Amino acid sequence: MAYAGFHLKDNSLTVCKTILQRHPEIESFNLITHSVGVNWRQINKNREDKLRHLKSAFHHSTSSELKEYSRKEFLGLTLERFPVLKEHHVWSIISKVLCTDGEYRHIPMMNFHPEIGSLNEIEASIKHLTGDRPGVLLSSGRYFHYYGDFLLTQEEWLQFMASFLMPCVLVSPRYIGHRLHDGYCTLRLTADNIYKPLVPEVVRILPI
Repeated sequence: MAYAGFHLKDNSLTVCKTILQRHPEIESFNLITHSVGVNWRQINKNREDKLRHLKSAFHHSTSSELKEYSRKEFLGLTLERFPVLKEHHVWSIISKVLCTDGEYRHIPMMNFHPEIGSLNEIEASIKHLTGDRPGVLLSSGRYFHYYGDFLLTQEEWLQFMASFLMPCVLVSPRYIGHRLHDGYCTLRLTADNIYKPLVPEVVRILPI
């Protein structure tokens, strides 16, 4: 099945390339490296553990490398040609892109960690907020990633982020907090053999 150039089983890098090709106003992408491992919510599973380790919840990890790619450079990338990283680090895409008019905009991205519900509830929530604008949902192994095939201004991006925080049960508030802290979303492109063994791939193309 294909819609707007997307295909089921496309990996995350292919999805980003498709979005780039469909939006000639995007001048460059930024990629970022970061470590992966057991996260704070996995370590502190119950309310008592969370309260006992409350101060550690404010820790904000720093990136190890930020790299800018032009349109041509990014379209030439393959998963095999990414620069090699140290153990338990991955490459992620940044939502904030430079456009040909000199302005920065955001590709809509979201990392869904549903406490309740399923892919159908996630899809319904996206449709409620974005209407019939095209996008894709990817399985990351444990959770789901969303990419919208349209661009947001900075103000629209802030509203987009806040809206997904309101239901409480679809997105980790820690993800929203980290992303607002940095001023952009990130979603993983590559895998780690221990903590993130699967490259995310498309499981739904929106709208159905």
